Amino acid sequence: MHLLTEEIERYIEAQSSPQDEVLAQLTRETHLKVQMPQMLSGNIQGQFLSMISHLCAPKRILEIGTFTGYSAICLAQGLTPDGKLITIDINEELKPMCDKYFELAGVSSKITGLYGDARRIIPTIDEQFDIVFIDADKHSYCTYYDLVFDKVRRAGT
Repeated sequence: MHLLTEEIERYIEAQSSPQDEVLAQLTRETHLKVQMPQMLSGNIQGQFLSMISHLCAPKRILEIGTFTGYSAICLAQGLTPDGKLITIDINEELKPMCDKYFELAGVSSKITGLYGDARRIIPTIDEQFDIVFIDADKHSYCTYYDLVFDKVRRAGT
């Protein structure tokens, strides 16, 4: 599904910074080895997430929907030095790939991956978040929103 015309996508790509090497490797491996690789955030969305994270300088981020870790890496780039990102995904089979690229990107010490049903995991997390990024199964977005609402710091996004 394309939300933009090819012409607009080409323009955006031409005006954006190139993908860094680790994220390019992650993109390639995702497309080679994982079903539904179109779920990958990609360069443009990744740069946007990184920019938002850098602007907010968050101490805590919650991501719902890890997939192969692209967006987690981008979000982790703007964390404070003592910051932490918790990412949740239903598919534990992708954990080795995520861990590999978190390490290559130099953010593994800032990311905690949790695997299972986010609807059950979120209530067990006792944290306040500066940013919450919901990018999991679309049918549960409202449920995720309701579960995280009280966990977002007052000035959070």
